[in-house]
Amino acid sequence: MWNANDFCDAESGFDYVFSKMNAIYGATFANHWRDVDPNLIRQVWMDECGRGLTYRPKMDYALQHMNPDRPPSALAFKKLLMDGPRIPDKPETLITRQPTLHERIATEKAKVEALAKLREMTQHLRMPK
Repeated sequence: MWNANDFCDAESGFDYVFSKMNAIYGATFANHWRDVDPNLIRQVWMDECGRGLTYRPKMDYALQHMNPDRPPSALAFKKLLMDGPRIPDKPETLITRQPTLHERIATEKAKVEALAKLREMTQHLRMPK
């Protein structure tokens, strides 16, 4: 079921995933990325994981199914995301408001009056037969 609280932007999703992995793997995680530009890491992970970083249940699934011994690569995490729950589509409202009887009558009356005024205004424009 679609829930707005399950969604975030990819930047927030990346921060969520990396903070969780930092807590899970500790120093191993920090050392894993020591000599790599943080901006490059962020960009590659966001490119690889894409929309998966916008849906929290998918991220939580991936985090719960990681290898407990070592942090995943971006490609490995992407696979875990793909294995997780499907991202639901936002539901569309199927019920539309129908005009009430009084609104339909008022609309019809306004239409009749507008057509009468239009006939009156254009009567002198008619070509003689």
